[in-house]
Amino acid sequence: MNLVSNPHVPALGVFGLFLCLVPPALAQIESTPIGAVNATINGAPYAGETLEVPSEGTATAEFRSFGPVTSLTVQALDPQAESMMHNVLSVEISLMGETASASIMEASVSYWPGGMSAPFYHSEDSGTGTEIVLDALSLSAGASAITGSFTAVVCRKDDFFAETDTSDCLPVEGSFDTALRKAD
Repeated sequence: MNLVSNPHVPALGVFGLFLCLVPPALAQIESTPIGAVNATINGAPYAGETLEVPSEGTATAEFRSFGPVTSLTVQALDPQAESMMHNVLSVEISLMGETASASIMEASVSYWPGGMSAPFYHSEDSGTGTEIVLDALSLSAGASAITGSFTAVVCRKDDFFAETDTSDCLPVEGSFDTALRKAD
């Protein structure tokens, strides 16, 4: 089990790029659920799915390794949302190692209720640390998966370059259990 609390995480750019590229592909190509994220956002229940797009070689739950650093992204899409781009919840983690007991270097949570063109909420600059507990992590060929939980406070940003509005924040807590795909 690993626990981290870090209020300053620079992962927003990576997530933004991922959010821009994956959903358009998912909207046009068949995808398969590979996991779930269940949470409470400001007291309201949230149930999202992580998806794999086999024909594209992508997934919304992926990992990358950069030397000793492992970067994990678990992006949940709400199957009940009017658009695949709406009601997206993402957890990003950077580890020093490849196991659940590895030291977490950075962690963030973001919530995109209205998609990319609407304001979103992010844990960076919220003034409250993001807590991640990893119960299990396997990065073996063909059987990569992650299970854990998170707690964060996410605050509104009108766009990527806007100041964080710490007067408009939402508590978020939940769990994730998903297969992972190795990112290219």
